Amino acid sequence: MNAERKHLKIIFTTDVHGNYFPYDFRHEHWGKGSLQRVHAFVAQLVQQNPGNTLLIDGGDMLQGEPTAYYFNNHCEHSRHKVADICNYIGYDVAVIGNHDIEMGRHIFDKYVKECNFPILGANVTDLETGEPYFQPYEVFYRQGLKIAVIGFITPAIPHWIPKEIWNGLRFEDIRESAEHWVKLVHEDEKPDFVIGLLHSGIDEGIVTPDYKENATRETAENVEGFDLILYGHDHASNMEEITTRGGRNVPCVNPGCYAYSVAVVDVDFRIDKAGKVTSHEIQCTLNYIGTLHNQHANSFRKHFSFPFHEVKRFATEKIGTFLNRVDVTDAYFGSSAYIDLIQSLQLKVSEADISFSAPLFFNASIEAGDIKVSNLFDLYRFEDHLYTLLLTGKEIRRYLEVSYGSWVQQMHSPTDPMLLISPMKSNPERMGFKNFIFNFDSAAGIRYEVDVTKPEGERVNILSMEDGRPFLMNETYTVAMTAYRANGGGELLTKGAGLSKEEIDSRIMNVSEHDIRYYLMEYIKELGTINPQPKNHWRFVPEDWVAQATERERKILFNP
Repeated sequence: MNAERKHLKIIFTTDVHGNYFPYDFRHEHWGKGSLQRVHAFVAQLVQQNPGNTLLIDGGDMLQGEPTAYYFNNHCEHSRHKVADICNYIGYDVAVIGNHDIEMGRHIFDKYVKECNFPILGANVTDLETGEPYFQPYEVFYRQGLKIAVIGFITPAIPHWIPKEIWNGLRFEDIRESAEHWVKLVHEDEKPDFVIGLLHSGIDEGIVTPDYKENATRETAENVEGFDLILYGHDHASNMEEITTRGGRNVPCVNPGCYAYSVAVVDVDFRIDKAGKVTSHEIQCTLNYIGTLHNQHANSFRKHFSFPFHEVKRFATEKIGTFLNRVDVTDAYFGSSAYIDLIQSLQLKVSEADISFSAPLFFNASIEAGDIKVSNLFDLYRFEDHLYTLLLTGKEIRRYLEVSYGSWVQQMHSPTDPMLLISPMKSNPERMGFKNFIFNFDSAAGIRYEVDVTKPEGERVNILSMEDGRPFLMNETYTVAMTAYRANGGGELLTKGAGLSKEEIDSRIMNVSEHDIRYYLMEYIKELGTINPQPKNHWRFVPEDWVAQATERERKILFNP
């Protein structure tokens, strides 16, 4: 008698980042992807495969677009619309993401409570109870098969996000936590199939003595007991088999971000006469859904028509006027209108001596003319609060040395490259930056030069305070920066300024009540008409070498 076969179809999304509707609210045109198209894709598959599907999300659902901002901040007295959307689509399970946590406990707790499916986080411990703060795992039954899903989040939260948000929680190393929970699940539940659900990239990322940001590869290689790993966080679509130390091959799958694609994992099980699983075969595909439309999409659109139009009304509200164009790409080559507008805002709100800020988009721009709420999402990407810290002049200089060290390389002749660039991982035919642009901090409140002919550690020459007063290495200054930076993100305060996490915490003087985008909105409303211009308070030198490199590298990066 032939062995019985059973089939499981797993559908996976991750890092949706506010893309709930197929509309680009920032630029006012129809867009790719979205949860509406996820619904159109999933509903078809569920109809074709009744009773044997699992719909799973990998986290970072609550942040990223005007939609998420509106639902998080302007709908406090109603159910969370994102929970309603995910419930409508029919998600079975998800893991919490770092940007979900970043929205604040009052938001992510509400979201978790109102979702009709569990939000996992096995490596997040409630220090008061000693128990997991989020549900660690969930067990599903499909056609008599017992499927366990265990969720984990990157443990970098305390180094990126204000303590007020995560206070009372401990974020444990993923590999160590996985070793505990996989063993427990196998012993207590005896599942037929175990899925690891990780909001943590495949590898690389930031590694410090305190945490490893991206631990999927390490976990797959070293933790026996997973049959499949679904992961996100690094926004890079990927399918590969990773071999464990015990010689098993574990498929690891990431469909990428913004709901442009959906991963489908088909698992075929062989069942013996006693009803036990004897083996399984896995096939993975990535399915582009950027333009998918069908009757299910129409049902979704009609059901969520009111919140869609509410977000559109919010996003198109005029708040001021720009007299000239602002381009993010200018920020890579010197003082720019884009960064300096944010620096001016941060100095105004914080009343600090000095401000640090970095570009948050590779190549966004805002044209001259009316400025709407939606434009602010091209100026400022994240819901960061503004921190004010005490730093010495020496620490400020070391901080900037490390920032520019990730940004530029040493030139020995005018024909040498200036910026640290390399082929993009997602598109090797295009050139991008070797390191994360959100760590390219420049400063305002001081005048300085960055000599690209010098090695790292000797490039930054601070000439004076911006008002002409002397800048003193032993003087202590108040410095404004984002919550991400002030909590150790990017390691500019640790590797750069040389501060421990405990020292950083002791230097914090003030935290803004609202996020930076809120203040930016109020700032533009208050001024009404703005003529954004670079402050020209810092520059790369020698100028003739820099001018040649700028002309060459602008074309390489932005006009291939």
